Amino acid sequence: MRRAKIVPYVLVGLMLAVPSVWAGYDAGAKAYLAKDYKRALREFKADGSPPSQYVLGIMHFKGEGVEVDKAGAVKLLRASAERGYLKAQYSLAVIYDKGDGVDQDQPEAAKWYRKAAEQGHAQSQFNLGLMYTNGEGVEKDRAEAVKWLRKSAGQGHVRAQKLLRVMGEK
Repeated sequence: MRRAKIVPYVLVGLMLAVPSVWAGYDAGAKAYLAKDYKRALREFKADGSPPSQYVLGIMHFKGEGVEVDKAGAVKLLRASAERGYLKAQYSLAVIYDKGDGVDQDQPEAAKWYRKAAEQGHAQSQFNLGLMYTNGEGVEKDRAEAVKWLRKSAGQGHVRAQKLLRVMGEK
């Protein structure tokens, strides 16, 4: 009985806290779009949310407001990706796939493509399907390739649709 009386107060407290959690990100995003990188860096660092970590990683990768620091960028992107942020997972996969700022590591790329693909990211599904098609970073596996390519194609990814036709799949 007592729990029922406490729950509304906890919910109100959480609702009041949520806007303040996103306030740093929103202020950082506005500053970033205005190319006020000094302020954006400050806001994103203070916020610390996965989206803020992601943008900080991109800023370090591109050298926006800071010196280019690809190792630092990867660290920030990994922190965001490990917290489930899809954009960071995809970006980390691409970095490892290309070996841009890190040693090329296709098994690591496949790991991050899979995490983003499982969240429904069409390009990650396509890239993972390609990796299974070619045996890059994963064992060659036609069934897995088709599975991921179909998911991507189902979202309208044209290259996935074409590849499935070439493979003789509907």
